[in-house]
Amino acid sequence: AISFSRDADNLLLAPLERILVKLEAIRKNPLHAMKLGDIEYREQELEEEENGEKRFCCNKRQNSSELETLETAILERTLIKLGGLLALGFGEAGAEIIVHNMQGGTSAELNAMVPGQEVEAVFGFCSIRNFGDATDVLKEKVMVFVNQVSEIVHGICDTYHGSPNKIIGGNSFLVVWRMRGRDPELRAKIADMAVMSFVCITIEVRKSNTLATYRSHPGLQQRFPDFRVTLGFGLHCGWAIEGAIGSEYKIDASYLSPNVNVASQLEAASGQLGLWVLLSNYMVKLCSPDLL
Repeated sequence: AISFSRDADNLLLAPLERILVKLEAIRKNPLHAMKLGDIEYREQELEEEENGEKRFCCNKRQNSSELETLETAILERTLIKLGGLLALGFGEAGAEIIVHNMQGGTSAELNAMVPGQEVEAVFGFCSIRNFGDATDVLKEKVMVFVNQVSEIVHGICDTYHGSPNKIIGGNSFLVVWRMRGRDPELRAKIADMAVMSFVCITIEVRKSNTLATYRSHPGLQQRFPDFRVTLGFGLHCGWAIEGAIGSEYKIDASYLSPNVNVASQLEAASGQLGLWVLLSNYMVKLCSPDLL
């Protein structure tokens, strides 16, 4: 009886309790699912290292192998992956949609058309210059090219507490820094981080060894003898409505506002003026004096 109770606790009850705790954390904050996935991955790596050091202990390796195939362990990891995919697909703009549907535990009905909410934020647009020509030359490899640029843009913006929202037309990226409820000093810091993130993106694109290979691409060099991967930026701040756009067949979690359009137009104007970035007057006033 004692042995049975111990096995029931270790193999069933304890894993189920862990699953419920993680589900509750994802329900409260859907974006936390990505952190859970990272933690799970690191724990799995440590476990593999320990098993590698003890590879001569057959019994320990057998027990580990058995635990790996337990249904509760598979269920736990699957739920973490599903939560991470939801957070990755919807982003910060879609967090409210996930929360709304996960709170309705009495019904299996999915309701993605949740009313939007007003937010105040910094909106940044980033666009790859000469993208049309790059698409003509690279053909199917343009997907790799866009993903390589996306990795730099999204990674740096995330480091500076920005939330990558969507990619428009394959070459334009919308990034959002939310400010509602922040005190004036913190709002200025958020604006500074938005500007500095675009500065760091420009530097990293120039330094990237991966993107440097396109400088010697024969097709690109034929069209642009001194081709370099360059990006243009536009920054503006103001209000927007955050929520789901679409229908029951397909939705996008994004932002609707004239202020978002202003950021896009600033980025387009920066290319026409031969500049790498344009900031609106409101954005300049929001930044701290030390930055400017």
